[in-house]
Amino acid sequence: MPEGLLAKSEIPEYLTGEVPGDYGYDPFGLGKKPEDFEKYQAFELIHARWAMLGAAGCIIPEAFNKFGANCGPEAVWFKTGALLLDGNTLNYFGKNIPINLILAVVAEVVLVGGAEYYRITNGLDLEDKLHPGGPFDPLGLANDPDQAALLKVKEIKNGRLAMFSMFAFFIQAYVTGEGPVENLAAHLSDPFGNNLLTVISGTAERAPTL
Repeated sequence: MPEGLLAKSEIPEYLTGEVPGDYGYDPFGLGKKPEDFEKYQAFELIHARWAMLGAAGCIIPEAFNKFGANCGPEAVWFKTGALLLDGNTLNYFGKNIPINLILAVVAEVVLVGGAEYYRITNGLDLEDKLHPGGPFDPLGLANDPDQAALLKVKEIKNGRLAMFSMFAFFIQAYVTGEGPVENLAAHLSDPFGNNLLTVISGTAERAPTL
């Protein structure tokens, strides 16, 4: 919640606005203890980064498949894993990609976990472990301190939006059995016939196949 919507008396003293994305809003008092504040800040940022990657991974393959590209019979995020568990291969742009689910998970854990471990253990003696530079900033985005501060705020804002989006994708998949792109296409084709209320009531119409 923006600080302008809060009275100064409502903003906790421990929220000084110095941390990116700090708008003085902590109704559950999660940041009262300094050690907890740092921990939850790290947890939120890491989950935000995962959510941004996840949201892109949910939308892009399904959008490609729906609007002309050949990404296999099922490019919907919650169906791809089932294909891999059945021993099938992924199909992107007409080419089969043999991927073993177990090896993919192990590779992901090793690569991402290794980078996180290196960052956390301060292998480069980095001052800011959550927003490190050096090899972690190949584009040099943190070279300008003012620009870096702005990008930190943009990152956490987009990350928070992505976390809400991923939660919405889960609910949509459970309720409609379709991916986010298909749900969006259905809503745009008939906003009054395909929306939250019609889905809940069971009267929603399916989007036309393009």
